Amino acid sequence: MNARSISVVIPVYNAGPFLRLSIASILAQTHRDLELIAVDDGSTDDSAATLASFAAIDPRVRFISRPNTGIVGALNDGLAISGGDYIARMDADDIAEPIRLERQLAYIGTRPDCVALGTFARVIDPSGGVVGLHEPPREHDEILARLLLADGGALLHPSVIFRRSALVAAGAYDPAFCRAEDLDLYFRLSKHGRLANLPEPLLRYRQHPSSTNFTRRAEQRRLIAEILRRERTARGLPAHDPAATRGPSDYSTAELHRHWACGARLHGSRFAALRHALSALLHEGPNQANWRTLRHVTGI
Repeated sequence: MNARSISVVIPVYNAGPFLRLSIASILAQTHRDLELIAVDDGSTDDSAATLASFAAIDPRVRFISRPNTGIVGALNDGLAISGGDYIARMDADDIAEPIRLERQLAYIGTRPDCVALGTFARVIDPSGGVVGLHEPPREHDEILARLLLADGGALLHPSVIFRRSALVAAGAYDPAFCRAEDLDLYFRLSKHGRLANLPEPLLRYRQHPSSTNFTRRAEQRRLIAEILRRERTARGLPAHDPAATRGPSDYSTAELHRHWACGARLHGSRFAALRHALSALLHEGPNQANWRTLRHVTGI
């Protein structure tokens, strides 16, 4: 591994349905000098076998299997064995565009003050259909302002590449904030340099109701509130209620399908739009919101 090498760290927990596409998208990067470190966090499906099959055919793949401790433990264990000067995050259900790492390295490699660099992302549903475009702010001050309003999407975690030296100086991930570990880390990193986003959709970011952001929202919001109290108090800012920032993870299942239906329609996928509109009907029954969504996506 040379001075511009990069370690891609992927925590894995029961990611069977999506894992192969995620791993393959990293191994297909145009920037070839990388190591992929996958940490199997006590999966009970075939995730470990999938990782072993990739490691057997590509020497860039390293994986460890261990008892389940949650994402923070998995990330820190992956970091501990990584060798890259840059650390890229990736989730086991997302898909990286082939030029993702090349573009990020070209940017951060010439800007020594940048410690964390995210990207725009296409939002996809569980089937891979595009249902939205995530366009976070590009520059440090605006990113920080959005983070202080509980908008963790201002720097989309699985799209980020970190400067290793800054990540170490900031203390890596804090187990006390598991499920809000990215927000906590961003604030600590911001004391060591600048945060930025590339205005290119270099990740396909998968949303699905079984993800942690949906199933553990109450716990996540409590941790976010604690982080915001700390950071806003330190800056002399008034308190902010995380509940004031509402996103897809706060939606009911029917609301989520309506949201996806409208997004898929906007991005030209009429079949996906109709599928989600009908799913909203199945989950919630006939009502004004569901009929309105169905009319919108069918043009009737």
